[in-house]
Amino acid sequence: MPLTPSLSVSKLALGLVSLAAFPAAWVLVHLLMANKQWCFSDFCVESMGSRRVPVRSSLVVFYCFLLFTGLVAIASKHLPAFRSLLARRVHSRNTLTVAEVSWFALVLLVSLVAVPAMIWSPYWNMWASMVANMSSGSSSSGHNHGAAMQATNWPWIRIVHQNLILVSGDSLSLLLGFVILPVSKNSFLADFFDLPYNSTMRMHMWLGFTIFWWSMFHLVVTMLAYSVEATPILELFFKWPANATWGNMSFLYITGVVSFVFLAVVVVTSLSYVRRKAYNLFYLTHFLIFVSILFAYLHASMCIFYMIPGLCMYAIDGTMRLASRFSPSYIQAVTVEECGLLSVTVSTKAAAAARPGQFMRVNVPSVSKLEFHPWSIVKSGKDAVSFLFAPHSSSEKEWSSRVAAAVKDGAALNTVVHLQGPFGKEMALLKDADGMDAVVFYVAGTGIAACIAAVDELLETATSSVPAIHVFWSTRNTNMSSLSWVQKWLAEKASKNVNVVMFQTCDEQAWLMADTQSAALNHHRPELKSLLTKHVVLKEFGSMEVGVFVCGPERFVRDALESVDTFTRQRKGVRVTVEVESYDL
Repeated sequence: MPLTPSLSVSKLALGLVSLAAFPAAWVLVHLLMANKQWCFSDFCVESMGSRRVPVRSSLVVFYCFLLFTGLVAIASKHLPAFRSLLARRVHSRNTLTVAEVSWFALVLLVSLVAVPAMIWSPYWNMWASMVANMSSGSSSSGHNHGAAMQATNWPWIRIVHQNLILVSGDSLSLLLGFVILPVSKNSFLADFFDLPYNSTMRMHMWLGFTIFWWSMFHLVVTMLAYSVEATPILELFFKWPANATWGNMSFLYITGVVSFVFLAVVVVTSLSYVRRKAYNLFYLTHFLIFVSILFAYLHASMCIFYMIPGLCMYAIDGTMRLASRFSPSYIQAVTVEECGLLSVTVSTKAAAAARPGQFMRVNVPSVSKLEFHPWSIVKSGKDAVSFLFAPHSSSEKEWSSRVAAAVKDGAALNTVVHLQGPFGKEMALLKDADGMDAVVFYVAGTGIAACIAAVDELLETATSSVPAIHVFWSTRNTNMSSLSWVQKWLAEKASKNVNVVMFQTCDEQAWLMADTQSAALNHHRPELKSLLTKHVVLKEFGSMEVGVFVCGPERFVRDALESVDTFTRQRKGVRVTVEVESYDL
């Protein structure tokens, strides 16, 4: 049977390699634990026979949890009712779903409760045995652990501290294994299990912040445990040991602190405010996480045991993205819209694989050799894709403004562009459109780009059974009705059952220059509940199936979700399915 475009030879090869990474990582970790000479860390788990069983047990839990996640994802693909349950929002004003909250809660339960409970007793027995046998003398690292323990009247407190160090460290290793898995954009597993892109990114962010705070706990507990040592904490944790031998845990503390410092930089620059205001800073500092991982491994070898599958997948993804540098694309056409937006068409072989709702990462070497930015695909053909973007309104030095200045020039045609992707998931509403009475696109600003391809696909396949299409667009741009796609929709309104309503939210001075010719243009902010009542659900009674796609900033999305929730409570016969693409992710 011939392969479909969604299951090409290249995707099958990527899938086989991705799947093979998991059993290969399992074998590799066991080989690492069996061969101490392969360890280059200052603290090798391989040297402590008493830790091998707890570590291997936690590895079993890690892989079993991943298998469980995969089985749940497969079940949701084949059981619509189960998928609907997982996709249900937990709060009316939030895009969080039952699946996201449940999976993250289970990860915390496994990593911070179940595994620590499982390995607590073996570690307690290990430390108790060490205390009994170390009434005097120094450890291999040169620190008099046993004497310090026996000098106190509460050696069991030291055992608790030491246990907390090992248990929290093992939990961190487990979390590191989870956090690396969602980062690969060229992910066969995400495609195969049909995992929403926004959900995987949100889990990555939450796990990253969890790792930061748990690392803080790990550091504080370690400092408390060694506060009774003869060596001052400042020297122990913040000074590079002089004349020390690597592999005897003399560098254990300083490498851990260095790893934490780099992690802290990555976390701070990942905050939503920083990410929005300084995207390049966020993007570039994110690579420092590999420095943090390196020092984490130098700190303790088991830090990478759980990360190997994710690192393998990221290596594949990175190789594929790097290859885009050697496969240049070229600008075919540039259209400067009257409303200030720019449409850019680029030739690429990847165009045929693009679907509505997906995006590509775009680099224009003549503007910046390093910067890649995500652009939604507004149109795709056999060998070209089109994007729609807005120059930054307040900074000419910002990347989008520099790109706009470069491509407005007629000489921009055939300019080299590097494309990565397409990434993300196809708009789910399109798959279920045949069973709906109406599809609503409620978008703000450049969010219009995210829905253009979907609207065009519905119009191109229009039959008597295709639902009514409503586009509600809010933006500060003037002359918004002049956008070529809007003109096309307005022209086809009568024949294709498409309704376009625009909201111009610019200030009063800008209104004087605004487009006042379009009857579909309003000079105020939209309210989705009113729009649904006025344009979509015209009958007070009766049942309807309505799909709503929302794209915009956080407040816009939150208000839209609350409107939908209020509307569905008041109109019991109307079922509304909501899909969100947020600026924040």
